[in-house]
Amino acid sequence: MINGMVNDEVWVKIEDWIKKNTEGIDKIQLLGTGGNINKVFKLLDTKEGNPITYIKLNSFYNDLKVLSYEERILKYNLNLDRADVIIPALEIYLKAFNWSGANKIFVPKIGLSDGMIKMMYKKYNA
Repeated sequence: MINGMVNDEVWVKIEDWIKKNTEGIDKIQLLGTGGNINKVFKLLDTKEGNPITYIKLNSFYNDLKVLSYEERILKYNLNLDRADVIIPALEIYLKAFNWSGANKIFVPKIGLSDGMIKMMYKKYNA
């Protein structure tokens, strides 16, 4: 996304997939995992177990996108690589919100790979 290498066809496919897989489901809530959403979770001072709302995430995105790369680093104490990718990451989350009709995203303390390992451990060692 940063280099403009994601074409419209990819976005249409993702949008179609999300809409197809959320059709007819009420009260959709998203689950976010990874470095960008974890950093946003911390920067928004969200309490563990509480979600980030669409409104809060969108507001934070709007605050960030007007800042320069250097300003993002200084104001939010972001690592160099995080300051570069956080805006495109927020755009992806916001698209997922819009396409799914969700209004909140939960950010578990445990990561996806850790959760999968924990699940497998429980399954085979129960």
